[in-house]
Amino acid sequence: MDIKRLPYQAATNENLFGSSPQVLAAMQQALSSVHGYPTPDASDLRHALATRLGVQADEIVVGSGSAELISLLVRRFCGHDRDGEVLTFTPSYPLYCQEARALRIPCTEIPLTSSYRIDVAALKRQLRPSIRLCFLCNPNNPTGTYLTSTELEQVLDSLPTHVTVVVDEAYIEYVTAPDCADAVAVLSRYPNLVVLRTFSKAYGLASVRVGYMIAQRHLIEQVLEVKQPYNVNQLAQVAALAALKDEHFLQMTVQATQTGKKKLEQALHKIGVQFWPSQGNFLLLDAGGYGADEIHNYLLANHILVRRADHHTLRLTIGPDEYQLYLLQMLQELLHPSRVYATQPLLAQVLELGYHVQNQPEEATAGADDLLHSAAGQTDAAGRIAQAFARALALRCQQGITKASGNLYASNFGEMDMIAAFNVLVTATPLVTFGHRFANHSILPAIAGKSSVYLLDLGIGSGLQWFHLMDLLADLPGDRPSLHLTGIDIPDSSNDDPAYKLRATGARLAAHAGRLGLAFSYTYVATRLEDFDLQSLEIEPSHTLIVNAALTLHHLADELVAIPDQRDRVLEQIRELQPQLFTLTEPDSEHNRLDFLPRLRESLRHYHTVFDVLDTLLPADMPERRVIEQEFFGREILNVVAFEGNDRVERHERLDAWQHRLTRSGFKPAPVQVTAAQIQEELDLHPQFSLAAHTAGYTLHWKGTNIIAATAWQVAD
Repeated sequence: MDIKRLPYQAATNENLFGSSPQVLAAMQQALSSVHGYPTPDASDLRHALATRLGVQADEIVVGSGSAELISLLVRRFCGHDRDGEVLTFTPSYPLYCQEARALRIPCTEIPLTSSYRIDVAALKRQLRPSIRLCFLCNPNNPTGTYLTSTELEQVLDSLPTHVTVVVDEAYIEYVTAPDCADAVAVLSRYPNLVVLRTFSKAYGLASVRVGYMIAQRHLIEQVLEVKQPYNVNQLAQVAALAALKDEHFLQMTVQATQTGKKKLEQALHKIGVQFWPSQGNFLLLDAGGYGADEIHNYLLANHILVRRADHHTLRLTIGPDEYQLYLLQMLQELLHPSRVYATQPLLAQVLELGYHVQNQPEEATAGADDLLHSAAGQTDAAGRIAQAFARALALRCQQGITKASGNLYASNFGEMDMIAAFNVLVTATPLVTFGHRFANHSILPAIAGKSSVYLLDLGIGSGLQWFHLMDLLADLPGDRPSLHLTGIDIPDSSNDDPAYKLRATGARLAAHAGRLGLAFSYTYVATRLEDFDLQSLEIEPSHTLIVNAALTLHHLADELVAIPDQRDRVLEQIRELQPQLFTLTEPDSEHNRLDFLPRLRESLRHYHTVFDVLDTLLPADMPERRVIEQEFFGREILNVVAFEGNDRVERHERLDAWQHRLTRSGFKPAPVQVTAAQIQEELDLHPQFSLAAHTAGYTLHWKGTNIIAATAWQVAD
């Protein structure tokens, strides 16, 4: 397909409102002089820019787009046998690392936080003497987030002077946020600062390739050492000068972009597509429940080209109204409930009700009753999941919902009913034991030959995982290590003794260790993780420390809810404990950063897959199945769908989000010690299950849909 003929070329952030007529006139007039070489130093353009920016002309270098300047910076400060390295962030403009790696220069990408912000602590951890360049994109491409003046100065102050900091301000003309940093304003205070800007975006000159850098003279002189003399053609210089003079066109472009962006945001909200506030001429989108490839390919088939940012998000350039109306029409078709669930009308009805809950809440309560009535007579997975979602959507419509309504740890069933149901979930399905088996097979080689092992379990529950690990240890030849287990879990509010369940767990584990002849001791802490300091634990240096967290950390609030980020805080404490291994199991679904409608679509995909597993593996008349579905997973659904803010504690993150979080927090993937075939054989997995390998472990899939990810990590060097 010829992308030049696409009605909406929204992948490259060009100015879709065109170019200044003055630019076209100036270029036409300059055609008669194309036989001569261009001005080698772009003197006229540099002086015009200097006047506009309040700097000196010899503090500016003009390049053939910012891309050439990025390449020159990498070559000058990291190449020439200097053994330098590049540091940047992800997601961000990929050219920084592409240029470095093309020259075989190492490039480290630090993941942004869940709100797409720079983590200064993570930046400091990555600093090494070999780091020579640090690229910052502000506003950031593809997220549209920005650094404030205070944040930029914090970053600049945290970096040593031998690191040249490059702030790429390609989209600075579009910025409306009053607190967005202007790096040119602080150039005089930072001798290691370089600012990049371009004419390719707001000025509408992408095809003629003109960018420029501003820095103190000593840095400019170093870059000039590797710059070719005729790097910017004369027509490009003339075009940039004319564009700079036509302030009316620039303001028209910026205003049209802001107006178009606001209209698009309102429309995307109505149809349930997540977007993040952007200071650029683009938006980052996540439809929830759909992969980026699915949406990209559907739009491309309908002559709309967008840019995939990662597996789940896409970047879209703001354009004229007729472009965006066509885009919205295509997205509405793709996401229409009857298309998403063409063969499952009840699930389509759930999504349709979600639209009413968001856009016409006064009509939604009756719709929830209708959905419950429709689902009541159907006993398959779709019928049962529709009932759970109908209750959740009805609860969301109610006014004055209290926190107690979302308490996942309260139940209308008795304790023995809950225990029996959990035992069925563990023994008859791999939804829990998959993570246990992966973690234990990762732990076993990590403690081989050790005399004393300290297991720290964050969210121990009934401790079933450790029965299996003890069995593995008992089968080992020779001496076995002594085990000390510390279990942390929330207090039991339904009992006069908040630690009753924790003590009962310890007693069962101690009895099992005794039967196997293993040396075992146990302590417990009845507390919420966010209220506890892991550093207060007394762990002997002679112990080999293993930290485990299974289906626990997603209950912690992150920065989207409150500052400080409790997930990052706990991970930082784990890192400081320097464990031999950290094992983490979490659902592979995004219920943390998505707004209501895209989260509803994502959660319906996830929980329908779970209910389909239960429908296949458990008898229809099994009493425990009802408890599993309506108490365990039903309460999760209530919380995911009906609650917001601190009241929503079921905040699952996708695998790649956890990988980014762990990497940012100073961890690296541990070598995978168990094969997929071994796990499949041990769990006797149904043929519809499959395991997908990734750098830190495996993801469990059902009929090709990801459910849960098990990972193992080490503290990075």
